[in-house]
Amino acid sequence: MNAQINQKEQYKLNQNVFKKRSISEIISEIIKLIRGKFIGLRFNQCGKWLRAERGVRVLKKNGAIKIGDKVLLHRNVKLSAWGTEGFAEISIGNNTYIGDRTEIHAGQSVKIGSNCNISWDVCIMDRDYHKLNSETEVIRPVVIEDDVWIGCNSIILKGVTIGKGAVVAAGSVVTKDVPPGTLVGGNPAKIIKEGVYWAP
Repeated sequence: MNAQINQKEQYKLNQNVFKKRSISEIISEIIKLIRGKFIGLRFNQCGKWLRAERGVRVLKKNGAIKIGDKVLLHRNVKLSAWGTEGFAEISIGNNTYIGDRTEIHAGQSVKIGSNCNISWDVCIMDRDYHKLNSETEVIRPVVIEDDVWIGCNSIILKGVTIGKGAVVAAGSVVTKDVPPGTLVGGNPAKIIKEGVYWAP
């Protein structure tokens, strides 16, 4: 009985969302879905309902990219799984949005959880792209857990784990781990507030 009620409520919710959208918005969403179908062919694994805007770039060499359900890639997003020192992988969870011109660079592993909002002009990388006082490039995995919000123009550097529900303020440079449920900001990013939560 409850399952039937929930299905009816969900149907009404979907109908209300549909009614609130203009014809041009509906057409735009359909175009994003079609574009997502074609871009999804370039991924090693792609979930349902991928939406993609124009200019999304996918680069792979000795690497893999895995995308969950209901992911949105905004304009000019760049995903690069470029394995020079070994195999490289990018994975993005369900219902995660990646903003305009954001770049994700994996030389080993960048994992992004579900229900994340990553704003525009963000750079996430697990590598330096050069060798400094070493014969090999320093590469350390990046992990962004579920429900994370990353503000625009932020940089997430190698070896960082951002805990569940954390918020990264706009323009931050994250060089160290971020505990779950905290707000960080600045260069280098420091804890501003603990026990935060946010709603998309």
